[in-house]
Amino acid sequence: MKALLLKELLMIKQRMVMFILFIVIFCGIGLTGNCGVLSIMSAFFGMFLFGHLNYDEQSKWHIYSIAMPYGRKTIVSSKYMAMIISAVFSTVLAVVTLTAAAALGKAELSAELSIIYVATSLVIGLVYPSLLLPVAFKFNSEKSRMVMILVSAIMGGLLGVCMSSDFTTKILEKLSKYSSILPFILLAVAVVLFAISWFASVKIYEKRDL
Repeated sequence: MKALLLKELLMIKQRMVMFILFIVIFCGIGLTGNCGVLSIMSAFFGMFLFGHLNYDEQSKWHIYSIAMPYGRKTIVSSKYMAMIISAVFSTVLAVVTLTAAAALGKAELSAELSIIYVATSLVIGLVYPSLLLPVAFKFNSEKSRMVMILVSAIMGGLLGVCMSSDFTTKILEKLSKYSSILPFILLAVAVVLFAISWFASVKIYEKRDL
């Protein structure tokens, strides 16, 4: 598992300029007071790692890997573990940026807001790969990339519609009564979905003909 995670790290190193550019853009926007963008940073980090599956296929690594002392379950698990690390890293980075923005007087910071930002970032960081990875392990990278674009478009569209809907506003007003526990409920649901996704991906990849 450590060696597989090291492979992911080395692949990030090869695209370090783009990786740093992501961080600079998101943190720069966050420091101006637009802290909402920090919550979706984990999704972009997940997309960044998702691209590694395409490189694996182009290099035929997914075929050569079966000759290595790793079971398919371990290979799948390493991808999911990398996504967990990515979600945690982006969340920590978001909190640090939020704290810096508050220190500069560009944003308000409270314990409740911090919990909401942390929970939202982790939820997005876990849900996004939960939807995409099973598809990626089932099909080739081209189909997976199309699904990634489609899922991103649908999620973005639904979010836009929901945020502009009066019905959503009324729901949010009712849910505000439970604001203290709602982030934890959503995070628990995301963790369960992530676990189900991992189990499905393992079963799919074990049966896939490479």
